[in-house]
Amino acid sequence: MHRDVATREEFGYYLREWLKAKYRVKYPLAYLAFHGSEGAISVGDGVDGLRLDELAGLMGARATQRIIYFGSCSTMAAPEAELRGFCKSTGAKAIVGFTKTVEWRESAAFDVLLIPRLLEMTNMKSAFKALTREYPDLVAMLGLRMATKAWATDQQPAVQAMEPPE
Repeated sequence: MHRDVATREEFGYYLREWLKAKYRVKYPLAYLAFHGSEGAISVGDGVDGLRLDELAGLMGARATQRIIYFGSCSTMAAPEAELRGFCKSTGAKAIVGFTKTVEWRESAAFDVLLIPRLLEMTNMKSAFKALTREYPDLVAMLGLRMATKAWATDQQPAVQAMEPPE
């Protein structure tokens, strides 16, 4: 199911649709392709991004065993507690995304490798380790990060991504 949204209201509507129980098995992954910033995605024409805690509030605890993939720049550069808290409050199996500013070509190419892995693997930590082992350059370039309610990958790549090059 693919939907374009221009406003937060449209986003909220389609998010509520995706969260319905009837879509749990057929659509276990939400791919949120927006502009982003640390701990937020840019939805609609608002100046401020939609923060992870706001998104969690919209979702409630209805994302049980689902994966949310933030196909956006820097959203996953948020602190570990914020990422894990999002998973706890929404029931999400995992959240995945990037800590760096990403170019669309590289992130689109990585999507072809990442999304099937997310859908096939039941253990998210194993999925992350496999991606890191098999595609280390892309993982590093994009700053891939993953979190569940129990753990999150290291925040250090997010910190390094924010530092200007020497």
